[in-house]
Amino acid sequence: MNKIFYLLPLLMLLSGCFNDNNAQLNNLYDDGDKQADSLLEGAEYIEFLYKQQRGGVMVSSAGRIAKLLENQQSPYIAQVILIRLSSGRKLLIKHNIEKANAVPKLVVGETLTFSGTYRWNSNGGMILSTYQQADKPQYSGWLKYQNTLYQ
Repeated sequence: MNKIFYLLPLLMLLSGCFNDNNAQLNNLYDDGDKQADSLLEGAEYIEFLYKQQRGGVMVSSAGRIAKLLENQQSPYIAQVILIRLSSGRKLLIKHNIEKANAVPKLVVGETLTFSGTYRWNSNGGMILSTYQQADKPQYSGWLKYQNTLYQ
C-alpha cells in the first residue's frame, strides 16, 4: 500500500509530461497539408479493413500506378488499374467506363487519387463505384489523375 502511495503521483507527473510533449511534437510536424493527411489516413483505413477482412465501405486515398491491365468486358466495361498504396498494399481499381469517362494516358509510376467502395479479397482488395451515382450520391466515387477528376 505504501508503494502505491508513492507511485501514483509519479505516474500522474510523467503522464502530464508526455501529453504536453506530444502536443508540441504534433505542432512541429504539422505542415498544414490536410488533404495529404486525409489521403494517408485513407490508406491506413484500407489497411485496417484488409486486416479485418471487411468491405463495402467508401474510402478515399492515393497510390502509385503499378500496372495497367486489359479492360474488363463483363459484366460491365471497366478500366482496370493496379495501384500500390503508401502502406505497400496493392489494390485493383475497376473504373466503370460505361458510367464515367475513362482516364486517358495513364503512366505506371504516376500517382492516382481515388474515392470508391472498398471490396476485400485475399490479394489486397479492390475499389469499385468510382463514378457518379445520381440515385445513391453517398456511394458516388471518382478518380483524379494529373489534376483532372473522372467520375
